[in-house]
Amino acid sequence: MQELYEHFKEELNRYPFIIIVGKYDQILGPRPLFSSIKFKNEKFIATLLRDALNTNSKYVNLDFNQFYAQVCKIEIRDETARGGQQLYAIILLRHSGYPQIPILHFKRIEMIFHKIGSDKILLDDENVFKNFSTEINNIYIKKFEILPLESYNLQVRSGINTIQGFCEILLEEKKEYGKISEENVIEYLKLMLDSCKEIIETLNKHFSQTTE
Repeated sequence: MQELYEHFKEELNRYPFIIIVGKYDQILGPRPLFSSIKFKNEKFIATLLRDALNTNSKYVNLDFNQFYAQVCKIEIRDETARGGQQLYAIILLRHSGYPQIPILHFKRIEMIFHKIGSDKILLDDENVFKNFSTEINNIYIKKFEILPLESYNLQVRSGINTIQGFCEILLEEKKEYGKISEENVIEYLKLMLDSCKEIIETLNKHFSQTTE
């Protein structure tokens, strides 16, 4: 593991995270589809995906001492697959010295992933995931947005952006297919309510501190 860490520690020192997109293929098993850096040890990626995807939790943290992985698992509807779903994973590798990224950000990242569209996602085209990675980089690296957010105004802004993004996804689905899946509406409403809850908690925490 030390040799592996030496391979990409410079990237972890320069950037807030390394992005990996993977999939639990029902025939081929866990396999990487994209990584923001070239890994010499692809077995590590397959093992990482297996450990992350073989859990029931949507969000998984895996500790590797000098670095850790935060994983968000996403189900994509696929009528040809067993159970009608394909399971994907967005993995962010982080330096052990960095605090964990709040789930609010993973909801935002998941929103961006869904906006790709299930048809394009299911093609498993590396270029599609490269564009997805570029969009994430534009938000968190080029714009130097704080991870995790340290000021309440940025936390609130991120929550509002997440809610707005889910609304846009629903409208885009209506425009493209002429209707909105009830299942999708319920799922996105739950996520938007989570974002509202986090905004309220952030504001309450901030104002309680300012009045002390």
